[in-house]
Amino acid sequence: MTTVPTTPAPSAHAGRATTRQNLLTIGLGWWLIAGVFTDGWAHNQFGETLETFFTPWHAAFYSGFLAVAGWCLLLASRGWREGRRGLRAFPDGYHLAALGVPIFALGGVGDLTWHTLLGIEVGIEALLSPTHLLLFTGAALIVASPLNAAWRSPEPRAARPAVRWAATLSATSLLAMTAFMHMYLWGLLTVPQGLGYVQTRGELAAILLTALILAAPPLLLLRRFTLPFGAVAVMYGVTNLGMTLMILPGNVRVPLLAVATGLLIDVWHALLHPSPGRPWHLRAFAFLLPLSVWVPYLGDAVWRAQTSLSLELWLGVAVMTGLGGVALSALIVPAPLPPLEDAP
Repeated sequence: MTTVPTTPAPSAHAGRATTRQNLLTIGLGWWLIAGVFTDGWAHNQFGETLETFFTPWHAAFYSGFLAVAGWCLLLASRGWREGRRGLRAFPDGYHLAALGVPIFALGGVGDLTWHTLLGIEVGIEALLSPTHLLLFTGAALIVASPLNAAWRSPEPRAARPAVRWAATLSATSLLAMTAFMHMYLWGLLTVPQGLGYVQTRGELAAILLTALILAAPPLLLLRRFTLPFGAVAVMYGVTNLGMTLMILPGNVRVPLLAVATGLLIDVWHALLHPSPGRPWHLRAFAFLLPLSVWVPYLGDAVWRAQTSLSLELWLGVAVMTGLGGVALSALIVPAPLPPLEDAP
């Protein structure tokens, strides 16, 4: 039987953010994320015609950064007035934001310098340039702070709904940022055609990677909390709405499918009650989690004649996503170690 993780002990050296404060952090973080997706849309739409750092889209996400960074520093200033110093001035769990704010600021200065000296990146270079990776790292640390704060709170697994929703919405922010950084491999916005070994291999690899990215946040949350009903639908719906608006504006099928499959997964959660203390139920849920997304997605593409994938191929890769979910759950909630004697 898997040992249930104990509730983190309250820190004696840091204050705690209230749930309302965590929700405000999430809201301001979504301002930043919306700006990032808007900038991604602009790069996809205008490409090489973007010739300056000073664009409305940069203004959108940098203003979001200033808003959420200012809020986190305000929370720290309250801790300072209460006599806490250094990272302890931030609310418990917000040390991630304390690291993320300067990292993002450094990335912003570097981004301005890079664009001034070397010009505007296009295509995949715009995602993977060093300064943009710094921006992503800083933003991820900031938006993860409410999740970290909820995780470290003395709340039980079946915490108050507001606490669990704060954790869910913060995890949604992380999922959206991760999806953005993998837009060139996002399997829900392409239909594998099965034309040639090399092309098919790349398309199916994108599906398997996307499946792992989508499965990780619900499984991680399950290690600490009982998911509120609708949590997966919100995570998948919000993330894929942003991805679709950025890459394929006007496509409503993918966001609707994401919400529908998310609700199906929420039903599986309600029926199975997976938790670290119920490892077989957790593994079953981890298998059904990606399977519930990819069987409908690939099956619909075959039914509408959008792909020439054989039954063995599309159903087989869907089952592989389920097996990947089980493997991921074993990493997040591993089997307990047997008692070990100390070596003489």
